Amino acid sequence: MANAVAHLLVACASLLLLTTQQVRGGLDVEPEDIYKTIKSKNGVVVDCVYIHKQPTLKHPLFKDHKIQFAIALALAGPYHGASALLPSWQLAKIEPGDASATSLVISGTVNRTWASNPFPGEIPPDVTNQIAVGLMTDPAVFGNGDPHLYVYYTNDGGSSRNCLNFQCPGFVQTSNEILLGASFINGGSSIAYGGVPYVAPSGQQQWWVSVNDTAVGYFPHFLFPTFFPESFVNQLGGSVRDTRPGGAHTDTAMGNGRTPDTGGAAVVKAYLAVAANGADVKNMPVKYAVTAPKCYNVAVLGENTDVPGYDIAYGGPGGSGCDE
Repeated sequence: MANAVAHLLVACASLLLLTTQQVRGGLDVEPEDIYKTIKSKNGVVVDCVYIHKQPTLKHPLFKDHKIQFAIALALAGPYHGASALLPSWQLAKIEPGDASATSLVISGTVNRTWASNPFPGEIPPDVTNQIAVGLMTDPAVFGNGDPHLYVYYTNDGGSSRNCLNFQCPGFVQTSNEILLGASFINGGSSIAYGGVPYVAPSGQQQWWVSVNDTAVGYFPHFLFPTFFPESFVNQLGGSVRDTRPGGAHTDTAMGNGRTPDTGGAAVVKAYLAVAANGADVKNMPVKYAVTAPKCYNVAVLGENTDVPGYDIAYGGPGGSGCDE
């Protein structure tokens, strides 16, 4: 199930980003799958691979498995976290074996050369370290069609380490009021580095997750063998795990089943970034990543009129042939 959120971050438009170092490190990338090779301003050579040809999806267990997403990317880091109000919807339809999630994700690079001199608006050369919090509907995992609170992390870009809730060691729950996996309604979620409320770092700190102003728990820094003191991509939107065989698109909905152009789509509200000094800052997402825009889509609506932050509409109905 964790793979529903494992490979959300993309670059080169709708392409998965892989560095040549990662390829040589053991990811099975075929030369013909490389769409183009680019060189960043810091001299890092990057191979761009189509999202549907990423190495993980070549495993036999993923033969008929697709990850669909519609997400907005904020790229003005370094960040020390993010917060947003995530909507909760009872899905109109979910196919057996499928899952649908609304997520707030932060990602960091292991390339310290790039991190020491980032360029706002540029996607980093890798997104090896990722943490997510959100609401997921997955009857196979949670036993019903309700949205459930989840957290997720990977320390290898999702190539093998994909940890959802307590399915593998990692997240340390500290709250006895809000429990992972619980059915959930609308709520505010945040991820912050160093503590809740934010505490100025002294050495490596933990990444804390809060829901409705309650600290739920944290990811210890030692889960990330490579230094993860900040994120450079904050990501908001939805994803669907599509298990329908034969290439036909699933009928599973994302969000409330409406696309942003209808004017009635689900909305992630009041997104704020956490700056290096711990302050909440307005930070408009500047890029989109969408796998099937006729099925699901995403759009920044602008600043929220009631509270600080940006609103992002996302979702869609899915449907057989919607991506044709």
